[in-house]
Amino acid sequence: MIHSLIGYGITTTLALTATLAAQATSNVLLIIADDIGVDGIGCYGYPNAAPTPVIDQLAQQGVRFTAAHACPTCSPTRASLLTGRHGFRTGVGQPIGGTLSGELPASEVILPEILSPANVTSGLIGKWHLGSGLGLSTPTVMGFDLFTGILQGSLSSYYQWMKIENGQATPSSTYTTTDIVDESLQFIAATTTPWFLVASFNAAHSPYEAPPANLHSQNLAGLNPQTTPIPFYKAMVEAMDSEIGRLLTSMPPATRANTTVIFLGDNGTSGQVVESPFDPLRSKGTVYQGGVRVPLIVTGPTVGSPARTEPGLVHAVDLFHTIAELQSVDARTAVPQSVALDGVSFTSLLQAAGQPGVRQHVYSQKFSSTTAMTVPGDAEVIRDARHELLRFQMQAGVREELYDLDTDPWETTNLLLQPLAPAAEAAYRDLSTELARLRGIARAIPFGNGCGGSGAQPVLHAMTQPTLGTIFRMRVSGLTAAVGSTFGAIGFDDELWLGNTLPWDLTPLGMTGCELLVAPTITKLLPATSPILAWNEPLPNNSALLGLGLYMQAFVALTGANPANALATRALEAVVGS
Repeated sequence: MIHSLIGYGITTTLALTATLAAQATSNVLLIIADDIGVDGIGCYGYPNAAPTPVIDQLAQQGVRFTAAHACPTCSPTRASLLTGRHGFRTGVGQPIGGTLSGELPASEVILPEILSPANVTSGLIGKWHLGSGLGLSTPTVMGFDLFTGILQGSLSSYYQWMKIENGQATPSSTYTTTDIVDESLQFIAATTTPWFLVASFNAAHSPYEAPPANLHSQNLAGLNPQTTPIPFYKAMVEAMDSEIGRLLTSMPPATRANTTVIFLGDNGTSGQVVESPFDPLRSKGTVYQGGVRVPLIVTGPTVGSPARTEPGLVHAVDLFHTIAELQSVDARTAVPQSVALDGVSFTSLLQAAGQPGVRQHVYSQKFSSTTAMTVPGDAEVIRDARHELLRFQMQAGVREELYDLDTDPWETTNLLLQPLAPAAEAAYRDLSTELARLRGIARAIPFGNGCGGSGAQPVLHAMTQPTLGTIFRMRVSGLTAAVGSTFGAIGFDDELWLGNTLPWDLTPLGMTGCELLVAPTITKLLPATSPILAWNEPLPNNSALLGLGLYMQAFVALTGANPANALATRALEAVVGS
């Protein structure tokens, strides 16, 4: 069908203005592939990938991100890129459907809403999968100018499906992948303003079926997708690649030259079709790398130094800010300041090679209630350029795993099952702290080295978590009856004190083998009790303190322990939570 300009709410009196605006603002085409991880795209270099010459050519013309992340399943990824917010904020933690997690709330501000005032026309063609609480027109009610496709997450068949168009559902027998390209081309032809188009493919999500023969090269003769799904999966990936080629070559040359194309996988490949060296038990639906590391390729007029790879960490949540910036909108000012945003723009990484990274950490999660990490099976992961920390909610409590991805990319050795090397210990502390701050979770994390002497080895422990409006309870153990005064030191810095870099070796002051680990701001005398003494620190119920880092260390007087007659404990980094 041909959609009229009036159908998009654009009157003829705006035609001249729209034409001028199009010259100043580029279009953005976001192509989302379903259930296709880095192992499914040829240019990522893994064995057994389907033929993807068109997508590979996009990488040659643009930037291929090698450390791009999404969520483990489709709905959370789609919610995050449309809102710039992680799932624990929107409540979308698993695929929409059933009773496991709620829909994307209508109160969320989504990308088309902030682009509309900039005269950008938006369309979503294909898979929505963020709920249907507002009826068949949910995507357009929430902000898109056009929606045609399906609301649910999967199809019973790519050849027989219910197509939603203009708020009406009608049967369609057009191969879904082909239909998405047909509709995308019509949207582009009918739109004279700058546009933002999401071509949201169902491929290569199950059911695994043979695509039209002209779209792929796989030999499927005599094969049953129920027992041998991998060849059908590859055929579906290749068919999508072929249709993406038709979409790009059918665009008018001037339009194509003014369009930034972003190709994204919404999560890792499904375990049904994963091949070695990838692990089907650590694929789609898990927070391991096979579930959250995805292909991301960007090409177009905004990309400098094409045919390069970009190692910087990015996340699907960053597309909210990035696409807005590509279309001359400041996402932070376009959204109420009371709304917390998690994304950052990575346009600087598009413009030239060798740019500094835009983020130090990426975070992903899956959860089955509106509060993340409360139900067995919930999980989350946070990583930096080298290490990743995974947390799993188990029946008996939280289990953690730490991996060095530089030396162990397939996540085979949990470093927390052995004594941590200094680099791993520093990474564990950093990742734990960043996770606590991001989530607003109270957490006390030990760090540094203590020192002993004369039979005493003082150790500072957290007995509770540092929560707003409560008493943070700690204790110092490993004392002897000979211990005299004990002092607690509280600070807000663990890097510098009075011009001295921390940790500061206290040996020259007579405290042999001891270190100052915090910059003391407050000191207090603790009760003289041995072998254990209490340290209780009231925390005001003031939300301004949320995420505040407090650094705490204890010092004990012990005659004969060393020339200074004083010992120090390890320190605690207390992240104040709610």
